[in-house]
Amino acid sequence: MTDIDSLQARFVDTLAASGDVSDPEWLTAFREIPRGPFVPYYFTQIPELSSWVLVESSSPTWAEGVYSNHPLITQLNGDDTRTETARRGQPVTGVSTSSSTTPSLMASMLEALDVQPGDDILEIGTGTGYNTALLCHRAGCDHVTSIDIDPSLVSTARDRLTELGYQPHLAVQDGTKGYAAGAPFDRIIATVGIPGVPREWIAQTRVGGIIVLPLDRRDCGGLLARLTVQADGCAQGRLLPDFGGFMPLRHLDRHDAADRAFRAIDDGGDQRPTTLPVDIVTDEADPFEFFTALTLPGGGWNHLTFTPNNGNPTETWIAQGDGSWACHTTGTDGVHTVRRGGPVPLWDRIETAHHHWRHIGRPTRDRFGLTVHHGRHTIWLDRPDSPHQWELPALSSP
Repeated sequence: MTDIDSLQARFVDTLAASGDVSDPEWLTAFREIPRGPFVPYYFTQIPELSSWVLVESSSPTWAEGVYSNHPLITQLNGDDTRTETARRGQPVTGVSTSSSTTPSLMASMLEALDVQPGDDILEIGTGTGYNTALLCHRAGCDHVTSIDIDPSLVSTARDRLTELGYQPHLAVQDGTKGYAAGAPFDRIIATVGIPGVPREWIAQTRVGGIIVLPLDRRDCGGLLARLTVQADGCAQGRLLPDFGGFMPLRHLDRHDAADRAFRAIDDGGDQRPTTLPVDIVTDEADPFEFFTALTLPGGGWNHLTFTPNNGNPTETWIAQGDGSWACHTTGTDGVHTVRRGGPVPLWDRIETAHHHWRHIGRPTRDRFGLTVHHGRHTIWLDRPDSPHQWELPALSSP
């Protein structure tokens, strides 16, 4: 057994031991399909320089990174020339636009998809092709269609899949439109964050079919939904218990917090103390963090944390697309302070949401569900006819 084989075996054993992969058939798929061929290189960030360097298969650290339970950035700014620049040893800048998803998150979504023999599957977001290969292993290539908006990603994924003996149907397509040419599907799985469920996805899914997707709420929430399509054209189901952060559709702006920080340096804003620490809205492990992503007008936010070089306390900036922002700091005395600006008092809304969440018993994310009907997205607590319901707020445009 080679070192790579040993790392692959240890990697899958870790997924199994942690319970991240419980279905024996998916476990077999993870064992038999190596991640390495789909991630021959990835980017790592140099925080102090705000730039990226490339880690290739020739690097001594490559294999440890690939066969780990971590997401790996594989493309910046949708521009493959940056990869070539980095390959020459030059640090590059940019925003990640494609990645190999955290394997435990992949497994959670694949198991939620509940693939049955003969199911026809549509994957939204081909990416590296690794998740596509797992679907092919389980369902057979003839039953798998995968689409991506990026032609270079589709071409590269096709080559990698072919080398391993998989030939699913791949197409360059805007994922929001689904893939009418291959419909209807029994299962749709999205590996890109999207603000809501497109009507096309529901229309292209057979009655009783399942849609698993990440709901994009900017930098917060990590919301995963598993919906079943009903005869009346409604799609309904619960949120999964796991955090699932994915890259958004490429037309969605994700730089609001950084933009607001730069623009508001000289804008005093309105400053006051607050009893809430900033972690409640920036830490995915905090039991409240997801609730604001579900209920706050404006549809979530972006956040940015940095420590000023003048010795002042660390600042966390939170911003929405409409220009509303808050800057949270905690002094050495433990006192929390927030500075606010923009059209709506963002931090006040967060405090109100936190009070409401405590009032209804601090529910966890798996107690919530989603109903999508005629484009309307309704969040409910415990059951669809619950007295606690919210309209899923649309992401505001920058």
